[in-house]
Amino acid sequence: MTAHEIVAALIRVREETDLNSKSLLLAGLVSELFRERGFEPVIVGGSAIEFYTDGAYMSGDTDICWTGWPQPDNDQRREIMLQIPGVKSHGGGKSWGIEGLWIDLLGEIDYRADKALSRFDTPHGEVRLIPVEDALVGRVYAARKYCNGYDEKDDDCAKKLMAAVLSKRLPIDWEEAYRVAACSKYNCVPEFDAVKAEVEAELAKSAS
Repeated sequence: MTAHEIVAALIRVREETDLNSKSLLLAGLVSELFRERGFEPVIVGGSAIEFYTDGAYMSGDTDICWTGWPQPDNDQRREIMLQIPGVKSHGGGKSWGIEGLWIDLLGEIDYRADKALSRFDTPHGEVRLIPVEDALVGRVYAARKYCNGYDEKDDDCAKKLMAAVLSKRLPIDWEEAYRVAACSKYNCVPEFDAVKAEVEAELAKSAS
């Protein structure tokens, strides 16, 4: 992207009033800048769920990991991000503030779903998301299995994504989701079943 194209993209981000759309536009801009340099950015975690649910869940920042090799080192990250006018670095170049939003540049992506990455088109470039099966199982695990505890925020996030797939607003491969839930990384099939049953009950109640 030329400097003029980056400024034009940033103006579009600035003028967008819907926070979810604003975050997606910025993710498209940042993804394209890294992709031009040969890196493959992927949105993960709550950020992916935010985009999957059209903002029903808002994460507050956008987490970016990388597929395969190469991965950008700190100098490359800084060089690429500093192309964006007004960007501010925090946390040693890991976190970046742009137009009131946050971008976190993390490490190599780690997921278990044997599915292609999801792809969202934006006016500034393509945004790639971790597969919905892994995003859902990972959030159920974080909410109900990680450290043998319970996290209300993660549970709310998991339920909003579960509601999106159960109401068929978002396609999912259930067989693959259960395979991921049963893998050694998560081992959370009972927890996954519990969240699914609770959301099914909530949807049935609201429909009655």
